[in-house]
Amino acid sequence: MVRISNLSDDLLLKIVSSLPTKNVAATMLLSKRWRFLWTMLPKLHFNNNHDYGSDSELQHSEYEKFVKYVDRSLVLNRAPVLETLKFKVCPCCSSEDLATWIRIGMVREVRELEISDWSEEPFIHGRSSIVLPRSLYTYAKLEVLKLADVVVLDVPTDVFFPSLKSLHLQCVEYGSGTDGSYRTLLSGCPVLEELVLDACDNFGLPPLSVDMHTLQRLSILGKFYPGNGKRLYYTVVFNVPSLKYLKFVDCYGDLCLSRNMPEVVEANVCVTHQNREKLLESLTSVKRLCLCLAAPMLQHRIGFYHLLHLELCGGYAGWWDLLTWMLESSPKLQLLKLCTCNQHVGAEPIEGHWREPSSVPECLMFHLHTFNWKPYNLEDEEKKIVAYILKNARELKTAGISMWTMDYSKILQAQKFLVSLPRASSSCQLKLNGVVRTKSRSIASKD
Repeated sequence: MVRISNLSDDLLLKIVSSLPTKNVAATMLLSKRWRFLWTMLPKLHFNNNHDYGSDSELQHSEYEKFVKYVDRSLVLNRAPVLETLKFKVCPCCSSEDLATWIRIGMVREVRELEISDWSEEPFIHGRSSIVLPRSLYTYAKLEVLKLADVVVLDVPTDVFFPSLKSLHLQCVEYGSGTDGSYRTLLSGCPVLEELVLDACDNFGLPPLSVDMHTLQRLSILGKFYPGNGKRLYYTVVFNVPSLKYLKFVDCYGDLCLSRNMPEVVEANVCVTHQNREKLLESLTSVKRLCLCLAAPMLQHRIGFYHLLHLELCGGYAGWWDLLTWMLESSPKLQLLKLCTCNQHVGAEPIEGHWREPSSVPECLMFHLHTFNWKPYNLEDEEKKIVAYILKNARELKTAGISMWTMDYSKILQAQKFLVSLPRASSSCQLKLNGVVRTKSRSIASKD
């Protein structure tokens, strides 16, 4: 404690700023040196995250204490600049209280505002709608706005965030005109660089057009499931000429995409719809790409002449054909990783026979230096893929294979088989890892 107390105020504030404000305030009991430290915090995090079940009386009682605590903290704060205000509220939080705290933050020239509902299913809990103060929509100093699991009503037509660079909307619902509200809000952000739209499981995305010349990072997560087995044919159109990073997850909808994304260098794509080629044709500039496609039988190859790093998910049937297609389309590929993404539990086993490339791809002959596969199925067709890559990858330095099975003897057999495979690269190091239930054993080749 003595050593920490000898640190400068600036360094101490950096250390404790990531903690909830209530925890930082408790440090004033540790020593006189810390007595007023919490009042200088430039970042205030208020968490009203207590679960009292169906006891509404207790919940409201605790919320009243929370309101008094937030009011006192904001009044006593003496930081030269209030950088961040974060509120994690309970379902009984009122719009009036939040509006008051937001206005105080605006007077203090707060730069980042974050509001979220702590409950796992806020809409099921029947929370009252949170209405943001109209003055916030024309606040000139705000640089980051993050809203999660809240209902926001009535985006005004005069919305204007001249300094806003990052906007996150997760499970945010608008009371009227969702599509129009999105367009109105985005049109009022002239310097926006990062946009995150997450539909979650409560409702789907509207037909949406993202036409922003300043945008550099875009994440659209459309994971809403309609529950009736029908597809959602909404459209999302991108016109983002300065975009550098794209994450697009669309499990149940459809997509219409413009091709104006010439600067994208990194993309994470998980889609199930039929217009996947339109998306891939817009990503020919990428250097890092993570792909998870439900129907990978594409009509023609698209040249990925800048691609260096590829992660390919094996969660959908037919991924093995996509692997062949990508090897033939990526002449400069240096790293190949076969894996399963968060949307899937494990890789689909190859059906029929794996079709290897008609000729050895350029990336295997001259550029590929790292190959990883996790989890690797111990089946004959999967073995053919490993054998092909080891046999033809002349510059390969590392090949990492992780296997899972209920029978450890199969891992030993697979280890012997993989070590015995011929390798085009004499410097290739084979790293094998086998997992049996809850036990993990690593086996490295002794080349």
